[in-house]
Order: sequence, then structure tokens, then C-alpha cells
Amino acid sequence: MLPQSILISFFRTGVSAALAIMFLTCFPTQSSAQSTTTYNADYATVFPNPERGFHNRYELVTDPNVNVYVTSASPAGYSADEEDTTFSRAIANGDTLIHSYIHLDMWNTTATLPQEFLNSLSQGFANIRAAHLKTVVRFAYVWDSYPEVDISIIVGHIQQVGPILTANADIIDHLEAGFLGMWGEYHDCAYCDWFQEPEAIQRYQQIEALLRNTPSTIPIAIRYPLNYKEYVFPSTIDSNGNVTSTGVPDCVGALPDNCTLSQQEMDRLGFHDDCFLSDSADQGTYDNNSWMGWYDIPTKRSWMYDMLTSYGTYKEVGGETCDSSGNDTVSESQLEMSELHYTEINEDYAPVNVDFWQSTSVPAQGIDPAETLFTRFQRKLGYRFRLIDATFPAQANPSGSFTFSAHISNDAYGGLIHSRPVYLVFDNSTNRYNVQLAGLDPRTWLASSNSYSGSANTVTIPTQTVTLPAMASGTYRLSLWLPDASSNLQSLPNYAIRFANTGTWDSTTGLNVLASAITIGQCTSNCPPTAPTVVLGTVTSSSVALSWSGATDQVGVTGYYVFQGGSQIANVTGTSYTNSGLKAGTQYTYTVEAYDAAGRVSPASNAVTATTLCPSGNCTPPTPPTLTAGTVTTSTVALSWSGATDKVGVTGYYVFRGGAQIANVTGTSYTDTGLMSSTMYSYYVEAYDAAGNVSVASNTVGVTTTAPGGCHIQYILQSSWSTGFNGAVNITNTGTTAWTTWTLTWAWSGKQTLTQTNGATGSQNGPNVTMNSLSWDGSIAAGATLSGDVSFSANYSGTNNNPTTFYVNGILCQ
Repeated sequence: MLPQSILISFFRTGVSAALAIMFLTCFPTQSSAQSTTTYNADYATVFPNPERGFHNRYELVTDPNVNVYVTSASPAGYSADEEDTTFSRAIANGDTLIHSYIHLDMWNTTATLPQEFLNSLSQGFANIRAAHLKTVVRFAYVWDSYPEVDISIIVGHIQQVGPILTANADIIDHLEAGFLGMWGEYHDCAYCDWFQEPEAIQRYQQIEALLRNTPSTIPIAIRYPLNYKEYVFPSTIDSNGNVTSTGVPDCVGALPDNCTLSQQEMDRLGFHDDCFLSDSADQGTYDNNSWMGWYDIPTKRSWMYDMLTSYGTYKEVGGETCDSSGNDTVSESQLEMSELHYTEINEDYAPVNVDFWQSTSVPAQGIDPAETLFTRFQRKLGYRFRLIDATFPAQANPSGSFTFSAHISNDAYGGLIHSRPVYLVFDNSTNRYNVQLAGLDPRTWLASSNSYSGSANTVTIPTQTVTLPAMASGTYRLSLWLPDASSNLQSLPNYAIRFANTGTWDSTTGLNVLASAITIGQCTSNCPPTAPTVVLGTVTSSSVALSWSGATDQVGVTGYYVFQGGSQIANVTGTSYTNSGLKAGTQYTYTVEAYDAAGRVSPASNAVTATTLCPSGNCTPPTPPTLTAGTVTTSTVALSWSGATDKVGVTGYYVFRGGAQIANVTGTSYTDTGLMSSTMYSYYVEAYDAAGNVSVASNTVGVTTTAPGGCHIQYILQSSWSTGFNGAVNITNTGTTAWTTWTLTWAWSGKQTLTQTNGATGSQNGPNVTMNSLSWDGSIAAGATLSGDVSFSANYSGTNNNPTTFYVNGILCQ
């Protein structure tokens, strides 16, 4: 029986609520034999799921009296978006996580945090709760300078915020260890020298305080593999008493527990890489060493690849990229996501990497469709569960037993980090019964070791036998429900897990619908129709004829719903239907359901399968075209493609945007119009011939429309020698409004250092270069170009790659 919603059936026929309730009061006896239902996969759709995916950065503490970062004096640069207490951008992007720094700059020498700060922090968590999101949290004392904070103050502050973190544990996805160093990233601080074993003791004190002042349900991500080793890998001693592997520091006499964490505490520790893919060692993430000894980069990577809890599930892994993309390639990015089982990553930082993901198309591979790299990460970060099939009876008795088994695939890079229950839900318009499958832990539904190549891992759910409650007799919808573990959040569908199937998700309840009609108990009157029996008729190259025996009903059958591949395609009153407009040489599967005047719907008929014919023996589709993007404006995207080939001739092309067909053209170009500015769109094209054969999709092209007031930069390398170079930039205002001043920014990917500028004031912070206009060259009219006036000199070592991403006045240039 293919899953269909009873409530949809009511809507189709316009049945009143009173009749719907009458329908659900009495039902016929059905066989209690087990049957297996197979579900349709959704390999391509991006949809939100809790505790995974991309995140944006927001300030939770929005009181300017206790957080300078929400004022114009912010050391990080003020952004009004980060103060948005409704998190509208994150929600519009389909994100379920946000990231927040909690800034303690004002109290790096003060033992007691003010109540005003604690109140604002509590309100920030209340805002997260109201938006039905979860958050990643990191505490820090400075932005990009050297912090001097005594360990006793750090521990005291952790103890003071502990009750607030505990009260909001249900909406905290995880903590990043934080507190130490620039940005709370465990470098450049009084306790951040990896070669000094005594400083490892202070690091242990900080992580111990964080672990023991927060609930065990909150994971904590560690910045560096070496710090992870200090906490998780104890020293080992061989039979001769020699230390063979140094781990936790020697705290004997210094701390009561000798720097030893419990297994439960070690299970909470994960990893956040804040320079993901920047170079071969992620800019210091893997290439540093310490008092514990020397370990090469592959060894330190293996520590992170092999992270599992003591009960065999994944640990939290996330972070962000930084302004370098030396190791960010199509293959390496997917491989690292897979090896590390990435769960979440920053959507905002750094543009040099995120822009590359958004603009780079990747071909179909395994179960992964052709799409942009960014879309692939949207789908595959964390978990992506897909229901393959489920076996259960169509009838059971109140207080009786009910058996259930299934096969579920995890199509993503990682898995669930937080525990959550699994329920079978029986519901109709009158009653709902939640029956827990107590023996299941979805955290154990792990990913394939080859998920980077489009492979998935199939998990077998063995037969679960449960005892049903004393349910009212009737027909029920059967669903699988994976709500949040917290009773505060269980009733909210935003926190329930959606499976990657078509036709199963009920967004109003957070249920994955398995079947529309499970009979509980017996019925003698007002029963739904019997199931029809379908037979195939004439099959052509573009049509399939169906007929069925009329179903029977106590008051009379009114009509029939016809389904193709689980989706309704027709509603007819007779006992036959011809499905036309089909592709030649293609297999189609059909079922039929009967309904009566009261809106009662029968079980699904038998399934029949037909393959359309090949006209003149031609079922060979055209070759796929190759798609490229041309001119992009604020509201249009020009597309063109190489002509596909076909043995009898290509007739035309279907153009798709975001998976939906938007055009059918005979030529090899198309301009999409009426688009939104500063918005990313993805396109692909399919060719078809006169016989109706359709090619596989072309490559997918991702394009971002320009912002109103757009820009274009020409970066010119004028001369170069072994240690330096001279360059220039031409700046074009592609918008409709004149500029009176301009600020140009870019990031170098190598070791380049700006030494001189002409036509602008220049500065550099790390790889980030900023050029500000002078009084005489700040005005650029709409459509005009400032050419030959701005130049610079710089030194470099190693490679001298040109930057690829530029911003003018905060707008991404095309």
C-alpha cells in the first residue's frame, strides 16, 4: 500500500468534518498478515532537519551595555544582521542552527559577571527557543588580540554561566571549548603554548570546568587535535615502565583527579576546525606539535577521522573555513567532509570557499545528483535518513501486539549526535497514539565509509514487537516519528527528523507517514470501499491504458484515485484511465484507490508495471548538453549550451531552475528573467528528440544574480620577480547608482604582503587586503570604470596566486 494521507482524501472530495469523523468510527476486518511497503527515494531535495547543516553567526547577547559587539565600536565590525533576534536570514536559508560568540571582553579581570549580562544571555536563548532553532555557542575574551585572563577567573565565569547553559541544554546543539586565546580558539594566550606541559594543566582545568558545569547531553568541540589528545588519549606505559605514548599532563598533586576525565566526559568531546581546507594542514590545525611529542600530519588527521564514542556513534565535528582555499577542491572537500563525518559548518565565512562551493557544479555520482557543491553539502552535512521499506501488518487489535521492521539508508556524511526516541504513531482525526520503539537508537545509523562518492549505508531495523495501548477501534494513519528528546520540544515539528522520501512527510505534525489505513479492531458498518484490482491494457510509446474491477462499498463507490509511482495523477468516476504524455522506453508503476461519498478511501490496489514502447525501435535518448552561464544581471541569467546529438535529431530542450522546468526551447540558449537580486540559482538542461526520448540532465550551473549597485574588478599583475610584484585594479560600477566613495577588499591565498598603494589607502590584516578611495577618485558613476588609477606593490614567498573574490562597499563583485 503506497502511503497517502487520509486527511488529503477528505480534502479531495470536499467531505465535511462530521462525515470524516463518522468515517473514522468503524472499519472492516483486514488480514493481519505482514506486508512490505517500498518508499520512493528523494535524492535531490534540500530540506531542513534539526541539529545539522550550515549556520549563520548571530549575537545572543544584544544588550549594548554588556556587549560592545552590538555597537559601532565592535572589534569584529558591526553588523545589524547579527543583532536580529528573529534570525530571519537563517530561517529564510532553511538553516536549523545558528552560531554565537558570547563575548566576555569587559570582564577579563573581573571575577563576577554582572546580572545584566546574565539576563541578556538568558534572553538570547529565549529568542532561539521562540524561533524553533538550536545554537552553537563559544565564549571568548578577545577578538583578535592577546588575552591575559587568569585561569581562576575563567573557571569562575564558567561556573556562573553553567546554570543558564543547563537551563537551555535542549536548544544548545553543542559548545565550542572557547575561553582561551584569540576568538576563543586556543591559540595566542597565556595557556596556549603546546610545548609547555604546565600550561596543559590549565587547559585541562578549563575543559574540566566546562564539562562539570554543563549537562552531559551537551557535546563540546575542541579546536585542535593536540588538545583533543591531551584530554582523551592517556599516557601508556610498556612492561618495562617506559612511557610509549604521552597523553594527559602529569597533574599528580596539582589537581585532585590527576587530569583524568571519565568515559562519559570523553564521549562528549568532538572537534571544530576553523581553517577547514585552507591548506594541507588547515593553517596550523594539523601541523603543530607539543610537549607530548612529534606527530606527523597524517597521524593527527587519523585521530579526528577515527573519533567515535564508547558506544560506537559519531562525535560532533564542525567549524568554518578561513580566508584561504589552498586545499579546497571538488574532490578534497567531499572527501574531508566524509572522513570527518561533518555535521555543521559556517555559511558566512569565509567567502573565498563558500563562493567556490556555490559556483562550482559537480556531476552526478552514485545516488548524488548533478548539483552545485554547496547544494551537495546542504544535503549531506550530518545525517540524511531515507526509508527504503517497512514491514508491518494492515490490521491489529487494541492492547494486542504489533510488529514492525524496516530498512533505512543514511545518505549523508555523518549521523545523529544527540540521542532521540523513535515512535510508531497511530493517528486519525479523533485519536493519536505514540508507541515507542524502545530498542532503537538512531545515533547508530551511521554513514557509508564512501559517502564522498555517492554511496549510502543501509541499516536494518530488526523486527520490533510492541504492545498497542487500549486504542479505539478504527482506521489509523501509521507514521514513524523521531522527535527531540526534550519534552519541551517534542510537540514542535521543526525539531522532528524528516526522511528523504517523497510523499511521506507531514510538516504540520513532524511525522513520516508509512501507511494511510491501518485497521485497529473490527468494523460492521460505515466502512471504506474494498480495494480494486488493476489490469494493464494497451501500452504505446507514450501512453499506458489501465482498467480495474469496480470496488464495493456499503453506500456506493463515488470514484477512484489513480497513482503513478506513489503520486496521484488522476481522479476518475469510471473504471479505466489512460495515462498519456509518457517517455518512450520508460518503466511506470500504477495503483488505484477507491473512495465513497463519505470520503472513505479503500486500501491501495495491486501494483502494475508497464514499460512504454520504442517507436521505430528508437529508445536511444540524445546525449546530454553541456551548459554554461553567460551574462548575469540583477534580475536575469543568460544560459547557453552545446547542442546535444541524437541518431534521428534533437527536437528541443527542457530548461530547469532549481529542479523545476521553466522553459521548452528549440535553440541552444535561453535567458531567465524576473529573478531576485543577490540570489543564487541553479540550472540544468535536458535534450529530447522527436520520439520523446529525453537525455540525462546536463551539468548543473550555479549562478548568483548581482546586487543592485553591483561591481566588477579587473585584477592585473603588471610585473613580478622572485620576492615581489606590482599590480593594479580597475573598478567598474555595474549598478544603477553612482558611488561617492568606495572600499575594495580581497583575500590573498598565499603569503603576500602589501607594501605600497597608489590611488588608495591600503591596509592588510592577515590575508585580507582593504583599499579605500581617496578624495579625488572616490566618485564612480553608474556604468563607469575607474581604470589605471589604483595600483600597488607587494612582497611574496611561495606561490603568488591572484585573488578570485572581490567586494566593493560590502557587495560581492561579479
